[in-house]
Amino acid sequence: TFTTEHACCESRVTNIHRFADLMQGVYLNPGESVSLNGHVGERTEEKGFVPGGFISRGHLVTDIGGGVSQYATTIFNAAFYAGLDFETYQSHSLYISRYPRGREATISHPAPDLEIVNTTDYPILIGNTYTDTSITVNMYSTPNVEVLETGQVESTWGEVCTHVETFRQRTYEDGTEVDDSVFAIYRPDEGISCDGSRIPEPED
Repeated sequence: TFTTEHACCESRVTNIHRFADLMQGVYLNPGESVSLNGHVGERTEEKGFVPGGFISRGHLVTDIGGGVSQYATTIFNAAFYAGLDFETYQSHSLYISRYPRGREATISHPAPDLEIVNTTDYPILIGNTYTDTSITVNMYSTPNVEVLETGQVESTWGEVCTHVETFRQRTYEDGTEVDDSVFAIYRPDEGISCDGSRIPEPED
């Protein structure tokens, strides 16, 4: 289970709730995976999404479905602590303080995507709940692994970006320990690339 919080009553909250509704009840057998983009598809008004803010090429912009990366970050963390693997993920290009630094994910359609793999020996059911100011993702399954975040290391990436690596230890029922990590790369400011040059603003 993992929860992230957000401000009330913004248009992006409608998108977060709609995305959570569409992901409700996803069932993963051992070895199966779910792609968020593959499952939900393109965010459109016909599906109940509205304009909201998101990051495009390092710039803050507005488009249909903006804000759903908050759901991606929440399920990313729920999966991280459930001991699952990630086939595909990408962090936000700018650090957003409401998310765990270095342990988060962004999505857009068709890319970037977030794909989660059930590497446990038991089925998993995804259940989502939300309020006006928070989103919670639950992973229902038979307890089978203990997960600890064991540390973080930050380093310079390129000329001006920051690389954050977060380490994880998984201890299984038979005592087997598996260590791995996830990473994020953050630009220093909006519209700045990792080599320090300016990024052109996206065209309308």
